[in-house]
Amino acid sequence: MWATVLVLLAAFVALSRVGIAEERAADWAAAAAALVGVLMLWRAVRENVVSTMEPVPRSRLARRVLALVVLTWFGNAMVSGLVAGFVPSIPPGRSPDHAVALAARLHTTVALPIILIIIYQIGRLSATWLAVRRPLRWLALISVGPALVAIALHPTAVAYSQDHGTLPVRSIAERFPMIVALTVLFYCALALGNLSRRESLSRKPLPDPL
Repeated sequence: MWATVLVLLAAFVALSRVGIAEERAADWAAAAAALVGVLMLWRAVRENVVSTMEPVPRSRLARRVLALVVLTWFGNAMVSGLVAGFVPSIPPGRSPDHAVALAARLHTTVALPIILIIIYQIGRLSATWLAVRRPLRWLALISVGPALVAIALHPTAVAYSQDHGTLPVRSIAERFPMIVALTVLFYCALALGNLSRRESLSRKPLPDPL
């Protein structure tokens, strides 16, 4: 997972240095990190430890999946909100370019690495909560949660930005590449955490029957 974070930071810094706008550099850096995350996940799946199944009632499984969805969304929203609080408000009549660039810089270099680490730990937790066949499919469903919430709340975010003079919100079409990249990143973080924890559990010695 650390390789993905390092690629994210390195790509953003490199693209910013060559003159690409920081908002666009953030999109491309997230895409590069997502690609590395997919490659790491592919390698980890090849060395996959078969998931041990336990008879979990559907109601309990549904509650666990919902809890993981909420944890993933909350971790993303909490960190993003806290970091966004450091972006200054835009005075009336002033250009928002500086604030937009600062927001992209803080989100990519501060918020997103912390979010990925948190989601990776949630993935490790899922190894014991989702002891079912093909847990990675459930993790794919969980990783889509933040994207669906972001799309659903987009009109509200646009209205709030217009009423309170905060950062302008890009349209769904403009944000879609970043939404896809973040969804892939979240899925890779969840899956890598899940596989890492399963591998650790498989190495634990069996308890002495005596």
